[in-house]
This record gives sequence, C-alpha cells and structure tokens, in this order.
Amino acid sequence: MNYVAFLIFRRLRAPLIALISIYSVLILGYTLIPGEDANGNEYRMSFFHAFYFVSFMGSTIGFGELPYAFTTMQRFWTIFAIYSSVIAWIYSIGAVVAILRDESFLRLVQRGSFRYRVTSEKEPFYIVCGYGLTGSSVIEKMTKRGMRCVVIDIDPARIEALELDNLPFDVPKLCADASDPDVLNDAGIEHENCIGVVCLTNDDHANLSIAITSKLLKPKRMVVSRVETRDYAKNLGSFGTDHILDPFEIFADYLDGAIHQPYRHLIYDWLISPEHKAVSSAYTKKQGMWVICGYGRFGKALQKRFDQQNMSTVIIEPKPELRGLEITEHVVKGLGTEADTLLDARITQAVGVIAGTADDANNLSIVMTARELNPDLIMVARQNHRLNNSVFGAAGIDMLMDPSNIISNHILALLKTPLLIEFLDHLAAEKEVWSKDLIECMEAMVGKNELDSWSLVLDRASAPAVYEELRMGKDVTLEHLMKHPHERMKALDCMPLLLKRNNTLMMTPAGETTLRIDDEVLMCGLSRAASWMLWLVANENALRYVISGEEGGGYVWKHWVRQYLGQ
Repeated sequence: MNYVAFLIFRRLRAPLIALISIYSVLILGYTLIPGEDANGNEYRMSFFHAFYFVSFMGSTIGFGELPYAFTTMQRFWTIFAIYSSVIAWIYSIGAVVAILRDESFLRLVQRGSFRYRVTSEKEPFYIVCGYGLTGSSVIEKMTKRGMRCVVIDIDPARIEALELDNLPFDVPKLCADASDPDVLNDAGIEHENCIGVVCLTNDDHANLSIAITSKLLKPKRMVVSRVETRDYAKNLGSFGTDHILDPFEIFADYLDGAIHQPYRHLIYDWLISPEHKAVSSAYTKKQGMWVICGYGRFGKALQKRFDQQNMSTVIIEPKPELRGLEITEHVVKGLGTEADTLLDARITQAVGVIAGTADDANNLSIVMTARELNPDLIMVARQNHRLNNSVFGAAGIDMLMDPSNIISNHILALLKTPLLIEFLDHLAAEKEVWSKDLIECMEAMVGKNELDSWSLVLDRASAPAVYEELRMGKDVTLEHLMKHPHERMKALDCMPLLLKRNNTLMMTPAGETTLRIDDEVLMCGLSRAASWMLWLVANENALRYVISGEEGGGYVWKHWVRQYLGQ
C-alpha cells in the first residue's frame, strides 16, 4: 500500500500545488483589500475569516458577505476567486478520476488486495502460474476437490476469464509476470502454508525462472512444471524440479500402453481420468502399421515409441526436409487431408491413423477422409483448443489427445495422491495377466461409477487413531481399515493398491497385512469409501469397534451405533 500512496501523491502533485497556490493567493487578497464596517470605517479581514470565506465559496456551497457587506473591490476579487477556484477544483477532480482509471493504480490496488488475501490464508495452498487451457483445467479440478490455490497470469483477459468461471469458491488471482520474484513473493512463495508451485505458463523460460526461484527459497517444496522443449526439460531437471511434464511424451506413453499393454493402459486410464473406458475396449486389435500425420514434437514422440516396439509406420509431413526426413516409402509429403496423400501412405492397409498436427480443422479432416478410405481404422486425433470439444466428440474418435486435459489430470494425481504416480511407475513391471485381474476387480467394485484414489500416512497427524493403536503394540491390518465404521461386517467399496514401508513398495497388498507406524497406503474405490476411511483412521472409538466389535466411547456413541445397527 506504500506504493499506492506514493503513486497518488505523485499523480496529484501538480493539482494539489495549483489548488494550494490559488487558495493562498485568494486568501492573501482578501486580507489586503480594505473593506468597510457598518459605520463606514475601514476594515480588513483576518486570515481566519479569509480562509473560512474562500473555503466555502471555493467549494460552491454558497456564501454570505461577512462580517460586513463587501466593497466593490472585494466583490471584484470575489468574482476572480469564484472562477479561479472552480477551475482549480475541476483540474483536481479530473486528476483524481484519471488516477482511479489508471491501469498502474488499479494494478497496485489489486496487487495489495491480492497480497493481503494470500497473507491471511490459513489453509495449505498451491501457487498456479498460468491460466491458459491447461491452467484453467487444473484450477477447475483442484477447486472441485476443495484444494486451495492462488493464480498468477500475465494476460488480463485470462484473469477476467477466471473471475467469470463458475468455481466452487473464490480464488485469489493477480495479473502479473510470474517470473518476477517480487510477484512470487506476493503470491506467498515463502508463506508457511504454501505447499507447492505449479508452472503452466506458455513460456518455458518463465517456467524455468519460477521453478528456480521456488527451489532456491524452499528446496523441499514440490515444484511441478510443464515443458515444451527437451533442452528446458533437462535444465529443469538439473536443479531438482520434482515433476517435469511433457504432454506429448505422456500421451505417447499412453498410446503405447493402449497398443501393447491394454490392461495396464486401462488401469492408468481409470486412475487418472474421471471418464474411464470400458474393460471391453482392451480387446481391440491395435497391432499393425500406423499412419502418423504431422512430425512435430508429438509425431516424433510417437515415432520413438513405435520404433522401440519394431512397429511399422508411415509419416505424412508437409515439409519433410525441414524435419530432417527423406522421401521414402515410409515418408509421404503432404498434410494427410487429401485422399491421394493417404492412399500413398497405404491407409487401406493400416490398422490406425494419428492426426497429430497443430491445426484442429486439419486433424478433423484427416480423420474423416481416412475413415472413408478405411472404415476399420483406429482413430487417434490431437485436439489443440478446448472450444472444439463438441466437434471432436461428434467425430467418433477412439483416442483423443487433449494436451491440457492430459496435463491437468496428471497434475491433479500428483497433488492429490503423490503415491499414485509411484504405483503407476511400478505398474509397467507387472504382467498383463496381473493387470487384467486388477482391472476386473476394479470394474466389479465400482461398475460405471468414477474410480477415486486416495492415500493414507499412518502417523500421528494424519491417522491419530491408528497411530495410537500401533504405538500400544496392537495389530491393525488393511482389512480393518476397509470395514464400515458403523457396521463392521460390511466392507467399504475400496481396495489397496500399494503399501510403502521404508522406501519398499508392496503392490496390491493382502488385507491381512499388518500395518506399522509411518506406513503409506494407496487405496482406490468409490469416493464415499474414502470419506468413511478417513474418518475411521482419526476416530479411536470407530477404529476400536471395527477391530474388536467393542462399542467404545460414552453413552451417546453406544446409543448411536445400536440405533444404526438396529440392536
């Protein structure tokens, strides 16, 4: 607010000097010009009377001639005073209005308000830098989960869009350059409740600056950054950025898994994406030749995965010479929107086509043209703009590559359930038969409902009831945590995916597994099961009841349990 006061005084300096000067001259004039009292004697105003008269006359309130009727000279001076003071006030008021409409002033006021809100934040929050397609998707999903965050974006239009978005609660926001350390400081980068920074700007250099600032100030704080080029990815990784996300690499792995490990791919899809695919989709035949339209970063990432699996591909690229490609039977020059180009790429013999250009219209045209030539193709398309959701949805595409959605789902998993990423990393080592059994168990448990995931840390802060039981040497198993706290013979709709103990991971541990202090457990199931479980691990009476059947606690607790169970 010191900057605001400085700006006000600086901008009003000339109007204030003009107003004070005019008032001073007018007051001096009234004290020097002689008047007459009621007896015709000469009279001169005191400075107080002159100041009083000029004050209410200059503000156009109206006046009476005091203390005696004015002489002609005094009235002449009054005419001059009226016009000069009115001009001074108009000039001053205009300057005030100009300040109130000045963008610099408004930014300072907004920044002061933003800084106050962040300083007053009592709950853990994340700093999200960038509110573009990915940032807006991340914020929407975070707020729906009740996760607090503050937003910084350099584009005023995006900040205005945030104000109009229908979010569950108001999100502190600031229009500024997030790579500026002072801006990050205002956003609470050194605040004790700031638990992570998410870098989602469209500028890799800005993301790098934000990540460096965060790691220098708070080395242990989580930093998640989107990246557009490999060079910046290496740079970000060199100083300990926790998670570096490239949407093209992520989707390339996603597609590779869908082709070669379909059940593992479905597990990933169910745990990461709110709208998961049916288990029956894993039986689709995807082996064979693929046609890749566009050889940018997306096409190169896909080609790398196909080469690793020794799968045949044909690349369609409008400027192959600029991409370092030579025209061969596996490289065709063109966009892929023309039937002749697709036929040259042997589309009729292909098992799938990937429309991966940076233009949504071209991608849709590729899909429609390829479908006419080969109706049995598997269609994979890249969507660049969220406004085209309905169009891509109507196109009947088998796999849609939406970079913003891919990154936002991945980031939400990182922030909400960090243990989930460790589970997915180790999932690649499991056999397809194991993955098939697991996905079938998930489907039997939740059906068509959304599969949620959550993690538990068995320490004093996160699970005080379990901690006390284990501290006293009593046995608590995973099966106990999966019982309904009101009806111990009824199991919650959930299952364990991972148990982490002393940096050792146990995939899908058995329900009979005995737990220890500081164990980390990853669960999946319906959201309501998560609510019951989180309450169970914090309530000693509920935990004692599911373990032994003993209705601990006082009269109210026993009466509540008996009434619920109908006993």
